[in-house]
Amino acid sequence: MERDSILDRIVIGAGVLVLSSAFLPILFADRHFDYTEGSPGYEMVLGAVYVMSAAYALFHCRQVLAVLSRSTALIAVTALAILSTVWAESPNLAIRRSMALLGTTLIGALLASRFDLGERLRLLSIMLRVLAVSSLLFAVFLPQYGITTDDPLHLGAWTGVFGNKNRLGACIALALLVDCYRPISRRSKLLWCGLYIVLLVGSKSASPLAALLATWVIVKVFRNMRIRHRLTLRAIGLTIGGVLGLCVGGGLGTGLLQLVFGRNADLTGRTELWRAMIPTIMLRPLLGYGYGSFWAGASKEYFELERKIDWVPMYAHNGYLEVLVSLGFVGGILACWFLAKGTLHAARLADLSEFQEDVFPFAFLVYFLIHNMAECSIVYLNSIEWALCVGTVLAVLPERVREWRSSALEKSERDLAVPKEYA
Repeated sequence: MERDSILDRIVIGAGVLVLSSAFLPILFADRHFDYTEGSPGYEMVLGAVYVMSAAYALFHCRQVLAVLSRSTALIAVTALAILSTVWAESPNLAIRRSMALLGTTLIGALLASRFDLGERLRLLSIMLRVLAVSSLLFAVFLPQYGITTDDPLHLGAWTGVFGNKNRLGACIALALLVDCYRPISRRSKLLWCGLYIVLLVGSKSASPLAALLATWVIVKVFRNMRIRHRLTLRAIGLTIGGVLGLCVGGGLGTGLLQLVFGRNADLTGRTELWRAMIPTIMLRPLLGYGYGSFWAGASKEYFELERKIDWVPMYAHNGYLEVLVSLGFVGGILACWFLAKGTLHAARLADLSEFQEDVFPFAFLVYFLIHNMAECSIVYLNSIEWALCVGTVLAVLPERVREWRSSALEKSERDLAVPKEYA
């Protein structure tokens, strides 16, 4: 194995592992750390990872810049987050969090520039399998760490090595997606997916499960409509988007989704929060309140929102609303532009797929878009999902696809070549 390849796996793998939040809440015992101040130990580890990633990116600056320069929207929305320090009521908080966002985005850019699709999936699969087995062991043998015991609302929910049931659910959902689209044996796929399902059910985290089911349906419908009916990508996108919107709207309106996934009528207070956020967002519609500078008393308007809903939210529980409250409609449009362009290119790659793993970017981005209806990972700091989203979108841009396929072809030809001494 080449030296660069080993370093890639160590540096980038360490970054992705830390962004998954595995082990750190347990190590620093910070399940309930102060949202505005953060956890010193956790921030020290994140800071070290971001500095290491930045140094590695500088070492490969030409390749990283070439990949980043192909997405104006990503550069613009990240720059907007940094500039939001100017109008944020808590500028120190905004600059800290925007720097963390920059580090998270940089890890995604390294994923896209240093690995081809097959290598990324192998790295992710190994890491997520280790975390899945560790989470099972914690839940069975160390329940004081691996199972929720101090929250009456989620009593008995598995948290594994993540210290939080939703983090466990989100990472296990990613593991399911990765192994479903990796070219591995049927026996191995059944074994690992069985473990993931046990952990997902044990976590009692409904959002990742609902997003996964919707993703598999959409991918199946997409491929069926292209192969059997030969519809255009635009027609398929409009059809799937319309049907999904009607299903979600109808489900939320009738309580069907809540009944299926075992949630109360207001999705544990989320719909009440979302309704209250709309007028708050409209007070600063253009540029928002500054990156990460609204919640937990970082802005005056937060206290009015808290008074309306009579509970203490720490984030929007909706990725789209989170972007709007932080960066306004300017940030929302830039984020949607980035995601829409990436999803379109991923759909084209899936449509022309030569290998099973070519479908993964489209499946992941569909999952990402749906999961953000109930959780936050769009333009979100310290988030494994945002890093993977950045890496996926940058990797499916046509120029990068041509590069890694050309590289794979050259490698295959070298492997098949007969050495001169044996000719």
